[in-house]
Amino acid sequence: MAAKSKTIFIRRASPEDARVLSTMGGLTFTQSYASIIPAEELTSYTSRAFSLEQMGAELGAAEITYLLALVKTRPCGYSKLAPTPPPPAVGDAKSVELTRLYVLPEWAGKGIGTMLIKEALDAALERGHYSCWLRVWTGNERAIRFYHHWGFREVGSEPYNVGKCSETVLLMIRDLSKE
Repeated sequence: MAAKSKTIFIRRASPEDARVLSTMGGLTFTQSYASIIPAEELTSYTSRAFSLEQMGAELGAAEITYLLALVKTRPCGYSKLAPTPPPPAVGDAKSVELTRLYVLPEWAGKGIGTMLIKEALDAALERGHYSCWLRVWTGNERAIRFYHHWGFREVGSEPYNVGKCSETVLLMIRDLSKE
């Protein structure tokens, strides 16, 4: 699996990419949520969720798919698909979760997110999933519009905890069986 444009290349990430994904994940998560999650909670969460050990373990897991976007050779974004148990509102046991779709701020609006989601949905279908679901913070209107554009529909909401902080996220799903 590899997608290309003139300067953007997307490939499956490997364990050798753990450091770059760790750095990029911690940075983009912090930038996205610094205005709503207290700094101490944010630091604690990102140090665990994006640690080198965590990233290395996930990159070595056959059931998890990481896709890395590069502009020429410079990492600029990534996505992660994981077969997490879906909440009741999603309900499809053959569904896979798009747990991350991150693009570094300086590359936003350049088509990288579009390429990443297209490749992620293709990867989900190739792995035999009937649908793809995700969580998106209710305050991230840009992301919600993006996911609607890609055929995701809202099916509910739930709390999402980062340490002692709880925010509401929308649950969205897209049917892949018609692809």
